[in-house]
Amino acid sequence: MNTVITILILPILAYLFVTSFYQLVLALASKRYNSPNISGSEDQRVCVVVPCYKSDETILTSCRYNMKVIRENEGSDLLIIADQLQKSTIQELKALGAKVVEVSYEKSTKVKALNCAVAYLKSHHTYDSVLVLDADNLLHHKFSKVTSFYHQQGYPCIQGERLPMNQDTTLAILDGLSEKANQEMLCKGANVFGMSSKLTGSAMSFNFYLFMRVIPELNAVGGFDKELELLLTSQDVFVKYTPELMVLDEKVRSSADFEKQRGRWLQSQYAFLAKSLSPALAKAKGGNFDYLHKSLQLALPPRIIAPLAWIALIALALITGSNLVFSFSVIGFVGLMSSYLISIPFHWWAGHLPSILRALPRLFLSGFKSLFWMKRAKTQFLHTRHQAAIS
Repeated sequence: MNTVITILILPILAYLFVTSFYQLVLALASKRYNSPNISGSEDQRVCVVVPCYKSDETILTSCRYNMKVIRENEGSDLLIIADQLQKSTIQELKALGAKVVEVSYEKSTKVKALNCAVAYLKSHHTYDSVLVLDADNLLHHKFSKVTSFYHQQGYPCIQGERLPMNQDTTLAILDGLSEKANQEMLCKGANVFGMSSKLTGSAMSFNFYLFMRVIPELNAVGGFDKELELLLTSQDVFVKYTPELMVLDEKVRSSADFEKQRGRWLQSQYAFLAKSLSPALAKAKGGNFDYLHKSLQLALPPRIIAPLAWIALIALALITGSNLVFSFSVIGFVGLMSSYLISIPFHWWAGHLPSILRALPRLFLSGFKSLFWMKRAKTQFLHTRHQAAIS
């Protein structure tokens, strides 16, 4: 009986083992990144596009901050796609100097908002690039210099680094750590091997004409960033990771928002994996391995559940007495945890370690609950609430 159980779990064991050491390799590779000197680059004209759905207080807070930064960059503007915002909010946004396009969709998505931006920009060919932000994001003052440098170096699409804006709850701290690990491995590490960076949904900068061409090709209800990165790599457009392009990003504070957000992400991840794998394999025959790598990357297990899966396999191996499963499970678990320790700076988590350990059971439970949001995410955009983090 124990032999049968061992045989049945071998595919799961192999899957987790390969994905864990894939992450470890990328984590190690991320340490080889060298930051270029961008001090001599000239500013370009940037249109900062912000899709905003109902988040009135948040967009007012971020607009006040971002407009101060944007005013320092001559020729740059802030364009807000205001989906179901209050009239008073829209008036104040305009008074702050932002350009505002009002929309009200029955079923709102980021893709619809970005296509609205494309329609607006068709009559405004005065920009060199487009930078996409979320409603809560706060810009770094050198954003124009960084985007200009990389676009002038020949990179039509770049992904910046999203840094946590808030650490007011343990869940927000864990969310920030998870994103940092993602950026180090799937963005920075992938680039070291000559593969495109992952897109994260905001802090993304595009050559103006690339933005105008690819956005109308998107159809996603959720996970537009995954659809976009697959579209770009399928067309041999390389995505460059640029940690010098920094934005502050609000992290989720509550379990309910975390479950909804992760459910939306997981649904889009596996849906696009199923949709892209076959064409990616066909493209690989023609030499486009970047697209295939991006498709296979979607097969990674949920970051919250993977450690728990390894612990469950170790426990099962002890119960069944399978030395093979036990050995590979311990090695795989160590490899996975090592990838996190290498990716995440020590000072990010050391001071929070006691509270992180106490919160892990609740986090694992939320990870499982997020699976139940996946079905709902197929047909509607699950909005994550934001709070105004600064004044």
